[in-house]
Amino acid sequence: DAKMMRTLFLSEQPNLSRKYGRYCINHTRSSIIIDQNIKFFSLYQFNKGIKLRVDGMLIKPIQRLTRYHMFLSSISKTCKELGFVEASKDFAAACDSILSAASHTNTMMWIGKMENCPLDLSGQGQLLKHGQVLTRSLAGSPKKGRKWSTSSLKPSSCHLFLFQQTVVLCRTSENCEEQNNPHLYYAGHISVNQVRVRDTVGEDQNTFEVHKLEHVKVAVMEETNTSKSKSDTKSGVIMRLECQSEEDKDDWVRAINNEVKQLRYMARNLSSLTYLLTE
Repeated sequence: DAKMMRTLFLSEQPNLSRKYGRYCINHTRSSIIIDQNIKFFSLYQFNKGIKLRVDGMLIKPIQRLTRYHMFLSSISKTCKELGFVEASKDFAAACDSILSAASHTNTMMWIGKMENCPLDLSGQGQLLKHGQVLTRSLAGSPKKGRKWSTSSLKPSSCHLFLFQQTVVLCRTSENCEEQNNPHLYYAGHISVNQVRVRDTVGEDQNTFEVHKLEHVKVAVMEETNTSKSKSDTKSGVIMRLECQSEEDKDDWVRAINNEVKQLRYMARNLSSLTYLLTE
């Protein structure tokens, strides 16, 4: 049933992207461990009479996505040749969902190669957005009542990642083997629940700042029971980022703010529930 196959793969695409994406980050890390201990694993394989090397076993789940793609692409082409146009479109749509999941897993494998990262990236939630940015020096931050321009500061090329729980910034360098995937070097991160975004900096419409909140108050019961409840009290600039265009900057600001609002909404609900349970 072509329509059922289409519905199945389209509905499962988010789950496939999440599960395979997390697996791919861990696969990259496991590959490094295997390379460092290849003699041990080779000896274990020989002693146990295992035909396939451990790295060959670990790549099998990732290869399954490729097989899905080959199967759906082939059956879509066959249906088209036989004149079953609607069925061909349904299988093609299912194939597109697999290609989207495969593209996401490739990205996660690339992220898994990030050097010197102190975070467990597989535990930061779904990757929501990523892209190239330029970082501006934090020296000479603007003072109140005074415009500040970034034109005199030399930017450096970086890559920004927005996960559900964390914003991660990486420095990049050219990768001769994979030109579309530069080498990533961890530069910094901030938890989404501590983020405040300033969407314009001085006269530069393409630049935004990521501030870290020092004192975050999100509990509903505090706000309702205290008539003069104060909001976030202190913040400091963590990242000053320049995008390729104002539209790109607006997309980043919107994406980060949406995730901040969602996390704080969840925190308020949990706080409210905890308050009710303790009553």
